[in-house]
Amino acid sequence: MNQERFDLIREVLSEAAMTDDERMLMAYRITTKTRLPPMQPLFKMFDTPCFYRGELVAACGKAKSGKTLFLSVIMAACLTEKVMALERHTENVSHTDSTDNTDKKPLRVLWVDTEQSQQSTQDIIVNRIIPLIENCHTDSTDDTDSTHSCQAQPVPKALSEISEISVCEKKSVRSVRSVCDLDSTFFAFNLRGLGFEKRRAVVEAAVRTVQPDIVIIDGIKDLITDINDAVQATHIMEHLMALAQRYNCCIVNVLHQNKSEADRNMRGSIGTELTNKAFEVYECEYLERHKVFRVTQTLSRRQRMNRRLCYALSKEGLPEICDEPQEQPRDELGRWMSVKSKSEALVKLFNEAMEGRTQRKFNELMAVALKKCGVADAQTYYGLVKEAEEQGIIRKVIHPDTKESWVELNDDSVLPF
Repeated sequence: MNQERFDLIREVLSEAAMTDDERMLMAYRITTKTRLPPMQPLFKMFDTPCFYRGELVAACGKAKSGKTLFLSVIMAACLTEKVMALERHTENVSHTDSTDNTDKKPLRVLWVDTEQSQQSTQDIIVNRIIPLIENCHTDSTDDTDSTHSCQAQPVPKALSEISEISVCEKKSVRSVRSVCDLDSTFFAFNLRGLGFEKRRAVVEAAVRTVQPDIVIIDGIKDLITDINDAVQATHIMEHLMALAQRYNCCIVNVLHQNKSEADRNMRGSIGTELTNKAFEVYECEYLERHKVFRVTQTLSRRQRMNRRLCYALSKEGLPEICDEPQEQPRDELGRWMSVKSKSEALVKLFNEAMEGRTQRKFNELMAVALKKCGVADAQTYYGLVKEAEEQGIIRKVIHPDTKESWVELNDDSVLPF
């Protein structure tokens, strides 16, 4: 008898001798020998893997900060190989593809829009997502042959159950020039006029029917009645985590940040729960003076991104990648200050407040800054933190175990003494 058969028999006999509690515990225990599929990122951005299957992702920002624009970039990247810095991961293929072909297949996208009108949802598809796909395909065919064209995937038969909510009317959507069969890979549903219970039912039915690779929920607050209800927030997070795991998809949830400029936390109890449960968090900003949109990965449970994605709108209204603008700071009287002198002062301030460390709890750092470093008040401190983040001197992180907010110095901000 070989060792494998011997181990199997011993495992069966051991299980037979277990109590009911032991069997229940064994169903959830994870060991080094537990057989699990590998972690699968759908994309990479600046060569950093991101948007993992089976996980929740948060996209947040102030009102009109470009959240939906960022979602458009994500959705377009699902249907072509690369949009700006967001590139489909080379080892990833759609989980609906059962062939041995390792070419990059278009990812199956489910977009649930609860905030905009049906016309606005359709306008984004027609005038933003499709042109982004076409532009990227045109760019790629300038250098390569047609082997990178997307191939269509079969449409789920059960989709007819919820198709009346879809805003992707064939007569209104122009051709994607053979880049991909949009109707078989992209599923958009506008749920603005429905009650929260019906919205949740449709979301679950859509995930179950479409079998998507990625789900975009814009916005998650419309799946509950009160964003400050901790019980509802916990229930919806548990529900979405179960869906992501059961259908092996990435679920991206959109939520506004608090209105205060100094407070960048996501709104309400649902924002707290989403921060706790999300595998990654992306913050969207619009830099008014420079007419530039900026996306920052503020949290990741695996590999953090050290670069920000910045883009501006072209004459055609499409996002184009650009360099991050240098924002000139002002003093307390509103006068322009030297970027260099301000940066040096911020580096010195946060090095002193760290007291020889490279990381510190947010509240501890604030206490030291107020008591020992001459910072006038909490509001001033919040402003300095924001400026230091924008200049890349520090970054705020969430501790994966305690969920507390920490601040860490970037490597080039540590003084050499």
